[in-house]
Amino acid sequence: MPELPEVETVARQLNAALAGRSIRRIDILDPKLNGFDRAAAEGRSIAAVLRRGKHVAFELLAPGKPPLWLAVHLRMTGRLVFRDRWPEGADAPARAPRARFELDAGEMRFFDTRRFGSLRLEASLEDIPAPGLDPMGSAFTARALAILLRGARQPIKTWLLRQDRLCGLGNIYASEILFWARIDPRREAGTLTSEETRRLLFATRRTLRLAIRHCGVTFSDFQDSRGEIGAYQNFLRAYGRAGQPCRVCGGEIRRIVQQQRSTFFCPACQK
Repeated sequence: MPELPEVETVARQLNAALAGRSIRRIDILDPKLNGFDRAAAEGRSIAAVLRRGKHVAFELLAPGKPPLWLAVHLRMTGRLVFRDRWPEGADAPARAPRARFELDAGEMRFFDTRRFGSLRLEASLEDIPAPGLDPMGSAFTARALAILLRGARQPIKTWLLRQDRLCGLGNIYASEILFWARIDPRREAGTLTSEETRRLLFATRRTLRLAIRHCGVTFSDFQDSRGEIGAYQNFLRAYGRAGQPCRVCGGEIRRIVQQQRSTFFCPACQK
């Protein structure tokens, strides 16, 4: 599933490519999306594209009408791909789009092999669900993180995956963040000291910024809006490296299972 860096990558790329363009027509090609009100979005201009939680959010404007927000959740295999011109035969049956957005210049297509993704229109950005604190936002401070952690009895790795606490983090980045913060993933979340909480904050920001710089991680399905894969998997220090030497101390990276999900860590570096 695309996590925060992958969604941020797509949103930034689409903002650069689409801001100022207009939606001429929307073709819904999957019956599961028939409830989407395409007429309300057609004819509007795209003012901006940004990330809201794990959604790609498009601000849509029209003269004399209140703004609308198009929220796209990629879920497991969703992809938004824009091209100024699509080559003939680009929609092979195995990768047929669920929706097409014809713009005044170019076209965006929504691909989603497993069909779990969604399109919705909202009246405001705040109406798009993002229940937890955004770890890329200004409100993400050491004090705010300490308040969220207070009294939490879950292992810190499991806690990081709670979308009602920090929004947008998934399994890959939780392991990487804890590696850089030098915190054992089995530690009870509420037992972190002030110093460890600060390390967790800085490690979260650092990991996410580096991942965004490298356009996220691709292990299977993720491709950005240009149809290219991410590269951050080449820089991972913990995730997926069980049995390999730690790149800091030389010890062995271990794999354990927490709530049916793999966790990777260095027992020597992470306490």
